[in-house]
Amino acid sequence: MVTTLSLRLLPTPALLEQEHHLAGQQPDNLCGPYWAAILLRAHGFTNSGTEQIALTAGSVLPIGDPVNWLPPAAKSRQDYRLPLPQTQQAEEAGTAVTGLIDAVLSATKGRYVLVPLRTTWSPERVEALMTLCWEHPSWEAVPLCNLRTGHLWGSRLLLSDVIAYLNGKEITIPAADWDTGHFLTLAGKVEGQEQSLILVRDTYPCFGWDGYHLQSALAIANALNRSDGHEGGVLLFVAAGNKAEVELQAQDRGFTILSWDNGTPI
Repeated sequence: MVTTLSLRLLPTPALLEQEHHLAGQQPDNLCGPYWAAILLRAHGFTNSGTEQIALTAGSVLPIGDPVNWLPPAAKSRQDYRLPLPQTQQAEEAGTAVTGLIDAVLSATKGRYVLVPLRTTWSPERVEALMTLCWEHPSWEAVPLCNLRTGHLWGSRLLLSDVIAYLNGKEITIPAADWDTGHFLTLAGKVEGQEQSLILVRDTYPCFGWDGYHLQSALAIANALNRSDGHEGGVLLFVAAGNKAEVELQAQDRGFTILSWDNGTPI
């Protein structure tokens, strides 16, 4: 059995956990702007709201029954503070990656950026990304993953299964909570005797432990690769003053600095 467990968090902004807790559940269909707003508020941009980011990013809301887009156990939240564009075509709804990049740049007047990282994702590539963040703590980089949730483990992993997995034993992987394009952030890693698990922050408190849950590096990699006809990747949230160094270091580790098509029209 595990004699020691090690939780190693990524060096992220001091107020990130607090802002994530205060934000609660994301507004329906605005996971990307939700994260951008949290990250900006954690850096002192107190007037940065999800809906304002969404409006700038060109987000579009679907029209229909919330059961079509909500995960089980979540209640619809459509208390939008600003009117946003809508569509009856589900494939046209969401937030394009390029729109989110532009919105962060605009909201911070160029002080903070989202650096897009692409690669053929594997467990090793996920680990390389996290190592890059650990090696440069002054960046306080936050990896914002744009992925397909159907490849993730279910968020309510039993503690006994966590311990067994970290000891190198086989476990029954819980089925994914839902299957859609989504944004979530990487928070750190739990290391055991034989294996490790990635800790992620999600947009629904009903997932895992108040929005935190554990995933294997393979599950994260598969979710980033998507395999649904669209593309995924990671946006590194950093200060603009670090952008050049971030891009150089990322390229040296085999990442491509390039946006992607997540299926939402630009």
